[in-house]
Amino acid sequence: MNTLKKIFLFFLTKNEKSFKYNLIKLGDRMMKKMFLYLIVVIIILPLSAVYHKIGDYDTPGSAHSVFVSNNIAYVTDDYAGLLIIDVSNPQNPTFLGSYYTTGHALSVFVSNNIAYVIDDYEGLQIIDVSNPQNPSLLGSYFIIGSGESFFVSNNIAYVIDDYEGLLIIDVSNPQNPSLLGSYDTQDYEYSVFISNNIAYVADGNSGLQIIDVSNPQNPSLLGSYDTPGYTLSVTVLNNIAYVADYGSGLQIIDVSNPQNPALLGSYDIPDFALSVTVSNNIAYVSAWDEGLQIIDVSNPENPVLLGSYNTPHHTLSVTVSNNIAYIADGWAGLQIIDVSNPHNSAFLGSYDTPHYASSVFVSNNIAYVADMNSGLQIIDVFNPQNPILLGYYDTPNYAYSVFISNNIAYVADGNSGLQIIDVSNPQNPALLGSYDTPHYALSVTVSNNIAYVTYNYAGLLIIDVSNPQNPALLGSYDTPGAALSVTVSNNIAYVAAWEAGLQIIDVSNPPNPFLLDSYDTPGEASSVFVSNNIAYVADGNSGLQIIDVSNPAAPVLLNTILPHPTSNINKCIISNNLLIISDYNWNELSFYDVSNPAAPEFVCRYSWNLTTDDFIIQDGYLYTANGYYGLNILDLNQVMEAEDSIQLPSITFNLKNYPNPFNPETTISFELSKPGNVVLNIYNLKGEQVKKLINNPMSNGKHNIVWDGKDNNGHICSSGVYFYKIESNGRVEVKKMLLLK
Repeated sequence: MNTLKKIFLFFLTKNEKSFKYNLIKLGDRMMKKMFLYLIVVIIILPLSAVYHKIGDYDTPGSAHSVFVSNNIAYVTDDYAGLLIIDVSNPQNPTFLGSYYTTGHALSVFVSNNIAYVIDDYEGLQIIDVSNPQNPSLLGSYFIIGSGESFFVSNNIAYVIDDYEGLLIIDVSNPQNPSLLGSYDTQDYEYSVFISNNIAYVADGNSGLQIIDVSNPQNPSLLGSYDTPGYTLSVTVLNNIAYVADYGSGLQIIDVSNPQNPALLGSYDIPDFALSVTVSNNIAYVSAWDEGLQIIDVSNPENPVLLGSYNTPHHTLSVTVSNNIAYIADGWAGLQIIDVSNPHNSAFLGSYDTPHYASSVFVSNNIAYVADMNSGLQIIDVFNPQNPILLGYYDTPNYAYSVFISNNIAYVADGNSGLQIIDVSNPQNPALLGSYDTPHYALSVTVSNNIAYVTYNYAGLLIIDVSNPQNPALLGSYDTPGAALSVTVSNNIAYVAAWEAGLQIIDVSNPPNPFLLDSYDTPGEASSVFVSNNIAYVADGNSGLQIIDVSNPAAPVLLNTILPHPTSNINKCIISNNLLIISDYNWNELSFYDVSNPAAPEFVCRYSWNLTTDDFIIQDGYLYTANGYYGLNILDLNQVMEAEDSIQLPSITFNLKNYPNPFNPETTISFELSKPGNVVLNIYNLKGEQVKKLINNPMSNGKHNIVWDGKDNNGHICSSGVYFYKIESNGRVEVKKMLLLK
């Protein structure tokens, strides 16, 4: 999670209904193995292996599990039930249909055009999905406890019920499923996998249970293996069981002799292993906050980490088909990740800091990293392939941001305010002074011996640091929102103030700063960069806002950049008219030429496996702060030359709309080089279809169509950014427009 999510966790975190069952049970029954969690294993990820996102679909609630068959993804969503999504074009997953279950849909399995769904209120739901646009209920089987997962084989459903154990249900007649038998394991069951008439059950504290189900009326225990942690998921391939073991990672167990299973190997992942699937000797493990972990298990005695992908929310389950990983990622919905090519030619080196790298500043071949709980880390990056720790200073609280000036490090340190540290001897940094801010210090910049500090909901502090041993408050300005980031140019402070957008403050007289004006951005402003009288504001789900501040008393929006409908822009910098923006939801860095900021030109996009909290360019290198994955160093030239596997579509239709912005209607124009069927739709920022405009054959030439600003139900749409997308003759083009009222 990025720094913002940490700060506002108690505001932004939704109720994890679909996962609360595991959390409650683990809290009640994990005491006997709690010592496992006191051991912290630091794992350095091989970032020379990189995977990237190619698509997503934002489900209405929390996506809990996913099953893929014949280019259709079946996703259980705890609010919306079963969602059926066409993923034949993974860059553009499309909603086909849904079936609303009464309770929370937790798990899904599909066989022969029948979807079997576990619903925590209604038990096993059996749904005909032969017509995915109109799924219909065939039958159901009520479960006394809370069903967790299941497996279907040869018209028998093996259902995990935390109250009754393993239920074996005949579903040959889906309208009338009937119980054949059951087996009550020792602990609470979470997952089951069937192979050769043997059920492998992930049984919490009791580890892996191996049950003979050749006679479903009388299942019997063959053997068991007590894993070190809490067994949550299992998959079996070629007589090897791969177990996701909450607290001790991936366990690889030989089950060729089910009466005497034996451990072959294990791999301890950074967070809690929740589920596992195996394809082509690679294990894909969902690891909660640490996303997807990808492990080579071709030698089961010595599993090797290939790489990882850090998802936007909580990775709950994963399935892999044709080198594409489909991830149920909680409130971030369905994530679609290309895992076919791990090569990352741009990667040079990394340094795994002890905690969470949230900010980086580079000066004279030294990288200064604000590492949250581990304070200030000082790293020699003269040889980027082998960065070396020079020294560190453990600040009293959480180091969020760092700025370097004249061998002094200024650190915004949460509840401990501003820390001023002498780094002239990087091997032995020493505290010079500090200033205790009234609230949570989140960012700092220094100009002309004045430190400008943002401190959460209390605004901007202006501090004289000409005598670093005795910093003194000069003035302050209470911004209306949460002040998260500040930059200063020509005696004007530009503050990214979350829900209050951009605040523009005259600080020419520090004891008496005053507001010049503000620009209320449509999203949540988290950072700002100013260059040549243009403010570039990272505005979360509303993209990057480009604002003309040449007259700071009257800022004017020039343009908005939103690389994807589901982008979440959290950071930007400018270097020689090259704009680089970080997309938290897509793990991407996008590059634009802003020689003309009113019309930025897309240059390239770098897609990798890590979320980026901060970055800086120095001497042809891109230094990134990547949270729990520390400091990483990329060759900027290689980044710019990297193949853009999801490059923006080329212009093929001369697609445009006028006026833009508009109210209440706009005309969309396009050209066809040849006749063909045309599909033209309107989408909102979530990627949801708002209005279907065209779906019919059209002749070649120029065409115009008017959108009246209403949705498919005839309701007037609210103000905001919308996308219009045209498809014809195998080509696609997308543009954005702004409805202003």
